[in-house]
Amino acid sequence: MARLNHSHKHSALVVFGEDWGKHPSSTQHLIKELNNNRKVVWINSIGLRKPRLSWRDFFRVVKKLTNFISVKKNAKQSVENNSTDFVVINPLVIPCANSWLTVKCNQRLLARQLKKCLTTLDIEKPIVWCSLPTAVDYLSILPNSTSIYYCGDDFGSLAGVDHQVVIQKERQLVDSVKYIFTASEALVNKFPKSKTITIPHGVNYTLFNKKQGKRPDDLPLGKSIAGFYGSVSTWLDQELILHAAQTLPDWNFVFIGQIECNIDTLLKVANIHFIGAKCHSELPSYIQHWNVALLPFKDNKQIQMCNPLKLREYLASGTPIVSTPFNALAAYKEHVTLAHDKKDIRQAILLANAEISDTINFNHINGISDLLALTTIRSNRGDSVINESWQHRASQIDNYLKFC
Repeated sequence: MARLNHSHKHSALVVFGEDWGKHPSSTQHLIKELNNNRKVVWINSIGLRKPRLSWRDFFRVVKKLTNFISVKKNAKQSVENNSTDFVVINPLVIPCANSWLTVKCNQRLLARQLKKCLTTLDIEKPIVWCSLPTAVDYLSILPNSTSIYYCGDDFGSLAGVDHQVVIQKERQLVDSVKYIFTASEALVNKFPKSKTITIPHGVNYTLFNKKQGKRPDDLPLGKSIAGFYGSVSTWLDQELILHAAQTLPDWNFVFIGQIECNIDTLLKVANIHFIGAKCHSELPSYIQHWNVALLPFKDNKQIQMCNPLKLREYLASGTPIVSTPFNALAAYKEHVTLAHDKKDIRQAILLANAEISDTINFNHINGISDLLALTTIRSNRGDSVINESWQHRASQIDNYLKFC
């Protein structure tokens, strides 16, 4: 897929997203591609909930203040990829503001920071890209700009969010924007059909499909591996994971990612391993040394509305996949072995590892034709996402941004 031509005839983007570089979200992947022909000002997270009395939130606030002071002291903003056309702002605002006074204070604080960046980059009328519903409070800072909403999650069911406040902000944002881009078909019905477009997640196919060499040193040895990467959070089905590990003692279960919930029960099991978060670029070297990649999610609204990036990355790697059912699997169901509950998980892992599809009975393989079908299953898995690059997704969005 050819990259977008570098030209600044296109309108610049002011992006309200999560903290840049913290997690390779769909917004970050898309903005990296759109930055090839548009100047970008990225505004780090303005929050989806108010800070609580916890050490985690305390350290997050301290980090925000430190970043803000550091940037101000050096009289410049953070710049990514050595590009003078991509600037990151660390906003000094009260997260998830919900009163007239706090909103007005935040607007004045951010307007001051933003004005300096726009002047430096010679940006007059940017398009405002909102990945967070709370961005609606800041649209008045740029009154002559067109806004779009990129919705990657169902914020009404997302864990760790002040749902009542965020849902109210989302309704206001939907009324204010020209286009709404949703990352999954399941999200479309939430919004007006006249301005809602589905842009599914993409994948860095080259990165994940490329055969990796050295096995990472922190992968456990001696057993087959079923692995998962991503946030270890409340949406993982710990009961299912526990059952899988107990019924498959000759397998190791490896989890890569930040731990965001209580996992005391899982930590007691010898063949379950948590090896911490890894850089996105390192993940292919792990997944290609697994026997099976896992998507062991709970069946709840958040999961049914989501479209996890890791699904396409798993597919691109060619690794057999075992997943609990959720809506976004529909287009790839022939490449995934389903485990509907903990009773299915052991058999699903063993079947996936043997490259057995639902169309082939392991006990009744019928000669050459079935053996060829088994080979095709593995090769087709990676090919299923070969045309779903982030460059292609960015080009789709760019076709709409031209009319903003």
